[in-house]
Amino acid sequence: MHEVAGILEMSKIRVYEVATFYTMFNREPVGKYHIQICTTTPCMLRDSDGILDVIKNKLGIGVGETTKDNMFTLGEVECLGACVNAPMVQINDNYYEDLTTKDMEEIIDDLKANRTPKAGP
Repeated sequence: MHEVAGILEMSKIRVYEVATFYTMFNREPVGKYHIQICTTTPCMLRDSDGILDVIKNKLGIGVGETTKDNMFTLGEVECLGACVNAPMVQINDNYYEDLTTKDMEEIIDDLKANRTPKAGP
């Protein structure tokens, strides 16, 4: 980020502001599967807290952590833009919408078994 600031001839803090605001910029390595859960109001009203609990319990990690095998990283993000299909998570480039806790358990089980879960609503 220091190098980018130098190239762009701007203060380092301006680069840090961008890098820390947008969730697509990771300042540390993430696991093979980067799980980003939306917990803003529409998702929260549809039990994103329950979905988050499933993820944390099944993987044994908290928000901002990566499993020891580097397979999963969990992040909590602001709106992912699919409020009508809340609650939802983004895993790498795929959206998983209209989730229940059972759905989330199955998605994690599929990923652990190297199966690709069906994305979408």
